[in-house]
Amino acid sequence: MPWGSFFHPRDSKGRESRLLWFVAMTWLMMTVRFISGGIDFTLGPLHWAVQPSMIIDYGGASAAIFAVWISREWVKDKATQAPREGRTDV
Repeated sequence: MPWGSFFHPRDSKGRESRLLWFVAMTWLMMTVRFISGGIDFTLGPLHWAVQPSMIIDYGGASAAIFAVWISREWVKDKATQAPREGRTDV
């Protein structure tokens, strides 16, 4: 399996990544929470309800979750690039 197992996902360079697993689980929980919005369940004295959320809230939360992973890859990519000759901003 090229991506590794479910609990040991691999990043774009083929290395095992624990952060990718946490990002995936967080996004999955946010998606389940968004889909289950509006569910109302009553069984005798027990009442359980999930308040619906707006799509902009879901989008903002997903963007924040994915920003962690994307920024990590961007920082690692910048660190591995060799500085060009003549550049003073590195």
